[in-house]
Amino acid sequence: MVAMNTQLNPNSGGSSSLDEDTSAEVREIEILARRLVKDTLAGQYHAVFKGRGMSFDSVREYQAGDDVRTIDWNVSARTGGVFVKQYVEERELTVLVAVDLSASLQFGTVDVNKRKMAARIAAVLALSAISNNDRVGLVLFTDRIERYIPPKKGRAHVLRIVREVLQFEPIGRQTRLDLGLDYLANIVRKRAVVFVLSDFMGQGYERSLAVTARRHDLVPVVVTDPVERRFPQLNYLIPLEDFETGDLLWFDAGDADGLQTYWQRAAVDTRKRQDLFRKHGLEAIDATLGQDYLPALAAYFRRRAARQ
Repeated sequence: MVAMNTQLNPNSGGSSSLDEDTSAEVREIEILARRLVKDTLAGQYHAVFKGRGMSFDSVREYQAGDDVRTIDWNVSARTGGVFVKQYVEERELTVLVAVDLSASLQFGTVDVNKRKMAARIAAVLALSAISNNDRVGLVLFTDRIERYIPPKKGRAHVLRIVREVLQFEPIGRQTRLDLGLDYLANIVRKRAVVFVLSDFMGQGYERSLAVTARRHDLVPVVVTDPVERRFPQLNYLIPLEDFETGDLLWFDAGDADGLQTYWQRAAVDTRKRQDLFRKHGLEAIDATLGQDYLPALAAYFRRRAARQ
């Protein structure tokens, strides 16, 4: 039987070592993300993550049909006319993008590993935020808090976020979702929009998830490899390495009973995670390697905007 946190040793995964030309990779991700935001996501993001209220902007003369409750009596008394107050939406939000950098994110059996997929999605989310004049920050975690970048605005800031997700060399290797979620729950005083990018393979994070969901607008982004859900039948022994512990075992990928057990356990783990999210009113975004993640993001924004 294969433990669900055991990872296939991939042919084309990645490591935490720096790429030869990371700057070019960051620019490539930025160009792609900007196009996606401009063409598809900017308006949907704004519709979903609106401001936290209305603030006074100016006054103008009363017109037929205006709500009398908006009349500014002080200005009207000074000028001898009738003036009403105008309000604008308080647009600025705080957005936190939290990325799990535990060793399991190095895994990938397609063109990219889970860490690079997380970097691409983080770039899209960060650019969507700053395109709507929101501040965006970054939290990197493993079995400890690896790095925190406070929320700011600007293109240079977003590029730094992408670069950190791609380049940062974490100290920890294992997953502590509870630690990352507890940190997110307390890092900002006001309610923020929090995206957590992880494969959610850790255990014991249920209480922390509930607390963070109460304090913030929490959006789980589940990054997975297709092999983690359905191991292919290969008819020979496969070496499996747990990236987080270094343990190695051999799995008979031609054993029909063993494969069936693997698939069933994967389905059970997925269902438990979905039930946990549903319990706390959370809707996750699923991002699977080898599939275009943009439709999943766009569909999430559309569903949420429709509910609102």
